[in-house]
Amino acid sequence: MVGLSSIYRNFLLILIIALIWSCDKPTDAITYCDCASWENWKNDPDIKCGFITVPEDHDKPMGKTIQIAFAIFNSKCKSDNPVPVVILTRGPGGRALASPDRWINHESRQVGDVIVVEQRGIGLSSPLPDISETFINIIAADASSEEEKAITLNAMQEKVAEIKALGINLSKYNSTQNAKDIGALMNALPYEKYNLYGTYYGTKLGIMTMKYFPSKIGAAILDGPTILNNTALEARFPHLIRAFNQLYEDCANDPACSAAHPDLQAETIEAIQSLKEKPFTVRLLDRDFTLNPQDAVFFIRYLFYKADAFETVPRFVHAINVRDTAVVEELGDFPARMLKGANNSTFFSFTAYEEYSENTPSNVQAFMKSNPELAEGMAWFQAFIPALVQWHDGRVSQEETKLENIAVPTLIITNDLDPLMPPHNTKLFEDALLNEHVIKVNSFEAEAEGDCISHIRTNFLLDPTGKIDTTCLQTGLAKN
Repeated sequence: MVGLSSIYRNFLLILIIALIWSCDKPTDAITYCDCASWENWKNDPDIKCGFITVPEDHDKPMGKTIQIAFAIFNSKCKSDNPVPVVILTRGPGGRALASPDRWINHESRQVGDVIVVEQRGIGLSSPLPDISETFINIIAADASSEEEKAITLNAMQEKVAEIKALGINLSKYNSTQNAKDIGALMNALPYEKYNLYGTYYGTKLGIMTMKYFPSKIGAAILDGPTILNNTALEARFPHLIRAFNQLYEDCANDPACSAAHPDLQAETIEAIQSLKEKPFTVRLLDRDFTLNPQDAVFFIRYLFYKADAFETVPRFVHAINVRDTAVVEELGDFPARMLKGANNSTFFSFTAYEEYSENTPSNVQAFMKSNPELAEGMAWFQAFIPALVQWHDGRVSQEETKLENIAVPTLIITNDLDPLMPPHNTKLFEDALLNEHVIKVNSFEAEAEGDCISHIRTNFLLDPTGKIDTTCLQTGLAKN
């Protein structure tokens, strides 16, 4: 009997291992669905929608699972062997699949099938309970920077308790797990090779995916390099001052701008500080919005990402000084919609894991005190920093941040005027890559160069080993 019992146990063990192996096979993880089942989508023969089931923690493949949504847009490429392009969007926290409109005419459909992924914790991909609406109300309220900090801390503590009660591990919403989601999808779909196209946060996700799955990737475009580094959050503040200083210099060298704004820096500081004693109310996001100093800095930060920042930031500053509510509402619409367009619970999870250290709050505070433009902070962006320590206790490891000897042909696009992604990020990417090409642009938004940069990107993905022709950038056609 002992022998039979032992044989029976061994048989059960073999059966369990076989079942585990079969459940872990990537082709079993894909589920396709009607695109019309997604809000703002409809069925289209050229689009396929679906989900892949992945572990919440890829180090525990048999543990809790989540779903990642993706859409495949059929290629318009005439090549015999088109290579699909996986789109890695900016974020973390920003949606990719809110509607198909953004991708219907995407340039990469001239290269191969376009695969758009909604990253974990967002939208259709097992979204985290979102704290964004609470933060919009905090910013809209007539509260000082210190009051916002206290309200923010309380709001974040309540949201953490709510999320933990649902059995969600916030520390697993990070770029390492995100990259492994992309790897699982690449393994599950029926393509041999993939191209990657990442912008801003998508460049961090892209290079991490290249680190873990280099054999799957034929080429990559990384537009606006973002590093995996626990000092990245505090670095955003000096980079914003760099953008301010560049704007001041450009305005002083432009006859029309300098005539309208003889001392743009003094005018900017005056506008921000005037709101400390005399805030005023505008109408944004269908609610009354009291503009305080920290709110003004936050809005200006996002205006820097617009292609027309050279015109809109001085105009916004002037509107504050003269209390022109119509212009403030017009220009404030874009930053306000940015607030509403992201899942900030997901943003906090990624930020706490890979951009935050124990020195971050004190370093940020010291820097702000030495720069009058930032003296009142940056709305909730500054207020949530001291509270991040209690969002979750996961922190990026040295092994995760180690990037080296990545041989994937890569086109890096960098922008010297970018207020968030400084030029030295590009050097860090270059150090990690063995086969990279760098294109430098000089505008307030790297995506504003029109047909020229689009042709460069498309041609690179079609022929990653060929010569890159940047003539149109030098001739000024990029601005058309």
